[in-house]
Amino acid sequence: MCLANLEALNAHFIHQGLAQAERLKLLNQTAIQQMTVLLADAGARRLEGKRP
Repeated sequence: MCLANLEALNAHFIHQGLAQAERLKLLNQTAIQQMTVLLADAGARRLEGKRP
């Protein structure tokens, strides 16, 4: 899920004309944010006894 979001976001950034270095920086920040949310959600589900 995260990878698909990043690919779409990268295409959007390319369309906007952002340089590769700037895209990489923004995509890295987004990946960290998304993975943090996904891992926190999976951890909460485990605490509740539900499957991720």
